[in-house]
Amino acid sequence: MTPAEHGPRPAASIVVAGYGALTSGILPHLAALPDTRVALTSRHLAQAPHPTISLITPAELAARSPDLILGCFETDTRHQVFWADRHVTTAVTEHRPACLDLSTISPERAERWHQEITALGGLPWECPVTGSRPGARAGILSAFLHAPAPHETAERALLAFTRHRYRFTAPGNPARFKLIFNAWGATLLYAAGEFARQLPLRLGADYPEAARIVTTDGWMATLAAQKLHRITERSYEEPDFSVHHMIKDLHYARDLLGDLPLLTAALNAFTEAESRHGPYADFTAVADTRGTP
Repeated sequence: MTPAEHGPRPAASIVVAGYGALTSGILPHLAALPDTRVALTSRHLAQAPHPTISLITPAELAARSPDLILGCFETDTRHQVFWADRHVTTAVTEHRPACLDLSTISPERAERWHQEITALGGLPWECPVTGSRPGARAGILSAFLHAPAPHETAERALLAFTRHRYRFTAPGNPARFKLIFNAWGATLLYAAGEFARQLPLRLGADYPEAARIVTTDGWMATLAAQKLHRITERSYEEPDFSVHHMIKDLHYARDLLGDLPLLTAALNAFTEAESRHGPYADFTAVADTRGTP
């Protein structure tokens, strides 16, 4: 029998759960995939954010015959609530999709999730990402992945919105790495804010030259080029990554790493920034706390 006699290949079905800074940027890339139907389930939206994407309830999930369920959730609790929902477990049991989860969660929750999805017959792809809102919109996120087996639709989806994919060999290790990675970055950003504020204060009219140096020369240039303008302009609206989410990640990191002095100092500073600027200020607000000159 020829391929034509088989009829057209059925479109792959992707269901995305949760609509936030990351998934709002990812959805257009998924919608652009050929031979793919994309649906979104969200607690908050009243209409679909993209003309080719269907907005569905969890009760409709199984009827979509998903090849891939993609989730991204704020906390361990929200993660567990979604994946344990009876409509979700029914869809996983009946259709055995890949489950691609982008959440930054605790390693303990990640390991339990692998066991839960596997027991239902699904394929867990643990995949926290970095790159924040700009990376999601540009389709250039970096992914930290543990996938126990290949899956064509999951791979196609991941290729659509990531530039780099780093593979780990053990369940929970992407979560461990992401927490250390975020805690390290948060500590660097906290320190950068402390010293960046000194440049205009101490150099006056020479500040533009100092800013040019730190954003283009030396090992700090990448961080400074991305964040210095937000720090000096106190531009904390339209968060690339929110203070609130960083605090959550730092709490998980402290559970993993213990009470490291630098980590605790950064956590205290981000907590103060949240109190001063609100939970959904950009995380560069850590540079603007009560001690700011």
